[in-house]
Amino acid sequence: MKRSLFLLIVIFGLACIFIYFREAKNLWPATITRFALPKFKLNEIVNVDGSVKKEERSLILYWDYPWGDKSSGAPEGDFVGNCIQTYDRSKIKEAKAVVFHYTTIGQTDIPWTHYRDPDQIYVWWSAEGPAILRIITSILHPFNGFFNWTWTYRQDADVFRGYGYRGNMLNTVKRGKKAVDDILAHKSNNSNIASKCDGMSGAVKRMEYFKDMVAAGLNATTLGKCFPGSESIPQSFPMIYPPSMTVHKFYFAFENAEHCRDYITEKFWDNALRNDMVPVVWGPTKEDVLAVAPIDSFIHTDDFESPAKLTEYLQFLDQNDDEYRKYFRWREDESMTDEKMIQMIEEEHQGILVQRPPKNLCELILQNKETKIIKSLHEVFMNESKECLADEPPKSYFQQLFSL
Repeated sequence: MKRSLFLLIVIFGLACIFIYFREAKNLWPATITRFALPKFKLNEIVNVDGSVKKEERSLILYWDYPWGDKSSGAPEGDFVGNCIQTYDRSKIKEAKAVVFHYTTIGQTDIPWTHYRDPDQIYVWWSAEGPAILRIITSILHPFNGFFNWTWTYRQDADVFRGYGYRGNMLNTVKRGKKAVDDILAHKSNNSNIASKCDGMSGAVKRMEYFKDMVAAGLNATTLGKCFPGSESIPQSFPMIYPPSMTVHKFYFAFENAEHCRDYITEKFWDNALRNDMVPVVWGPTKEDVLAVAPIDSFIHTDDFESPAKLTEYLQFLDQNDDEYRKYFRWREDESMTDEKMIQMIEEEHQGILVQRPPKNLCELILQNKETKIIKSLHEVFMNESKECLADEPPKSYFQQLFSL
C-alpha cells in the first residue's frame, strides 16, 4: 500500500513537471528578449514576443565624439525617434546625415576624401557662442559650401539644440501650490553665484557688475576659482545642487558674453530653474530670454539703471515672500501649459518672436525635401553684435576647451 502511494506521488510529480515545462516553453521567447535583444538592424524592430517588425529607420552618423570624449556624446546605437545614432564611419554610405561637432573636423579634412552622397545632410554642431569660437574662425573658411545645416542654440539655426526650453522645464520641475510652499519654506539665504575666470571681455564685465552689487550691500555665496577660498563648482551635468545651495533665493545666471543672440546656457536652465532658484540674468538681451523662458520666471539686469538698484530690489524680495513667490507662479498654476505660456507672453510682450516646441534632428531629417548649401559658415554663425564679439578669448581658454 505504501509502495503504491509512493509510486502515485512520483508519477503525479513527473506529470506536473512535464506540464510546467511544456507551458513555460511558450513564455521563453518573451522572457529572453527582454534581457538579450540582438544587435540592431537598421530596418528591424524586435517585439517583446520575439517577432521582428520591419520599419524604416534612418541612420545618423556622428563623425566623432565631441572633444574626443565618449561621455559627451549619445551612446552608440541609441534611438532618437525613427533614427539610429552611430559613430562607425564605415557606415557612412548608409547615413542619412553626418554630424560634425566643431571639435571633430579641421582644415586638414579638406579637400574631403571620404564618401559623400549629394542627398546626405552634413550638419555643423556647436553649443558654444561666437565670442568663444572667434579664435578658430580661420578654420571655418575652408568649409564654405561644405555644410548643409547648422545645429546650434540659435533660433534661426536649421536645427535647434538649445540648453533648455520652457515646455521641457515645465515638465521637469515639481508643480502646484504645495511644491512652491516647500520651496519657499526651504529658503534662508539671499543669492548665489558660480563663476569661472577665463579673461573674456564678457566675463570681465559680469564680474565688475557683480562686484558693484556687493559694494552696494549684496549678500552672496560664491563658488569657483574667481573667488579665493570658495568651494569648487560641481562638475555634474545637469547640475543638481545639494540642499545647502538651494536654500538661496537667487542664482546669478551671468554669461561669459554680452548680447550674443539666443545664448542662454545651463546657468539659466539647470543651475537656476531646475534647482528652484530665480535666475538673475546678465548677457543675453531681455527679448531673447522672454522668447524662450517660462513666463515671469527671471529677473534681468537691463530692467535696472544700476547694480545698486538691482541689489535694492533683491533685498526687497528677500524680505517680501509674496512678491518673491510671483516668480514661481508658472509652477504654482497646475493648469499651466506651454501653449498657454506662449499665448500669455505674446499678449504681454508684443513683438517678441516666442519660440515654439522645437523639432529634433531626426524629425527634420525625415521631413527634409531639398538640398541646402551653406555658402559661408562664418557669415551664418559669426555675424553678431559688437558687444558679443568684443574681443577674443585668451588662448589658455581655447586650450582648456580642446584639452590640449
